Amino acid sequence: MSTSQVMWEGVAPTTQDPHEIGWYIESADEDVYGPVSRRTLRRFLAEDVISPNTLVRHCTQPEAVPAADQTFLKEKPPEAEGVEEASLFDAEHNSGALDEARGLVVGDRLAATWPKRTRDQEALAGDSLPCAWHNRPATLVCVRCHAPYCNKCRARPFGKQFFLCKRCQSGIHNRRFGALILDNLILIYLPTILVGVLLGALAESLDPKMTLLLNGLLNIVVLSLIFFRDSLFGGAGIGKRASGLRVVQARDGTSPLTFGQGILRWLSQFIPIFNLYDAIVPFRDPLFRRYGDRWAGTRVIDTEKKLQKDRAKIARRLFKKRGVQLPGQFGMTMEELARLS
Repeated sequence: MSTSQVMWEGVAPTTQDPHEIGWYIESADEDVYGPVSRRTLRRFLAEDVISPNTLVRHCTQPEAVPAADQTFLKEKPPEAEGVEEASLFDAEHNSGALDEARGLVVGDRLAATWPKRTRDQEALAGDSLPCAWHNRPATLVCVRCHAPYCNKCRARPFGKQFFLCKRCQSGIHNRRFGALILDNLILIYLPTILVGVLLGALAESLDPKMTLLLNGLLNIVVLSLIFFRDSLFGGAGIGKRASGLRVVQARDGTSPLTFGQGILRWLSQFIPIFNLYDAIVPFRDPLFRRYGDRWAGTRVIDTEKKLQKDRAKIARRLFKKRGVQLPGQFGMTMEELARLS
């Protein structure tokens, strides 16, 4: 989104970098610590709590890479001018030079230095970027809506590294459930009722065997529509299209699902009891996948129109409530997120 799109009432918002916050650190003890702010990361490096080889990942990035290779950490912060810490991330250095400067140091001291109290952990995570929804510092940035958000807005359980805020995570889940209800009403109940009324009116003139045959054909048609509704309509059946959702193949994040994938992703819904569990799994999965999606290699993501509408809404809110503007594009696209496994 361009600056002109969010400059209401002739007032320019304060442009802030979303990479100020939302960093995760993969420790040598195989634990993941965070989120922390960029300032905290730089301090950890200056104090040798972590090394340039320590893997770090921003919450809008797909993979962790060594801290020495993170472009967003190499940029000198204004407050670090003339400070020795800034020299660690001079653009002229590469990871090899940093390794030599640090004496090929590997490992970290996170297990010993990481605070135990939640309040102290939050102090390491916040910076100047405010939460879009609460009057407190943000700690993460949502890949979907681009809203900076605080711990109150984090999807749970906290042990998982979610890419979406709680609002977006639950919103996609609820829209999927609503799309399923709408599809059932239009593709199952409505045809069944209409055919039932028609057969009832013609009951006296139809042979009983013909009635059974028509009912059988109706069941086949309805079942086929349920299995293939998304495949038939370019990745989004009636319900998903109305909800601003689409089903894509995980291999590229853009191609609509195939007919075979349409069958596989719905097999889980025909397993008694398991289908109820499968329906709520996306709410607690960072990639919002049902088991049917995992089996079929599919993902459910927003249509571009829906995504842009919600991001524009967040941009307006950030400006009006917080006086803040973020870059129009940063982090992963939803198509890139769909390719993660």
